[in-house]
Amino acid sequence: MGSYSSSGSSDDYNDDDASAIEHLIHRSLYIGKSKDISTVRDVHHSTLTKFSDTPPYHMMEYEEACLHEEMFFANVSDYDYSIEGMRITMLDSNSSVALATFILEYRGMVVDDYSFTGQVIKGKVRCTIVCRKIDGRWYIVHEHISKTGT
Repeated sequence: MGSYSSSGSSDDYNDDDASAIEHLIHRSLYIGKSKDISTVRDVHHSTLTKFSDTPPYHMMEYEEACLHEEMFFANVSDYDYSIEGMRITMLDSNSSVALATFILEYRGMVVDDYSFTGQVIKGKVRCTIVCRKIDGRWYIVHEHISKTGT
């Protein structure tokens, strides 16, 4: 079992898996720019659980979590994000379960199409993402997002 950080340091680590996990996480966040809402269900496995920094604050399972993400990304414009300090750690000797931690900064404009108004949103959050390799493909199986306090 090893770990990888986005600064390039690794410890007994499979770089192909690290790249695939990092790509998966970026793909899940890039939905806000691409507006390819179908990607939400493609990057998450049906066993997904999620805690978010936005309502509802209870643990969501796959259907509810995907619905909330789809609604969020459909209603935000001018979305952008940056990731800092990503660290990926393999949690098993088969390299089939991984933990990714990082700080996410995001910003955008939530648009109300009925009143033609918008509200700027921005946040800096701590992210813990659990990924699992199933049939040779990485999926997100758990997300925990919490505010940093800044």
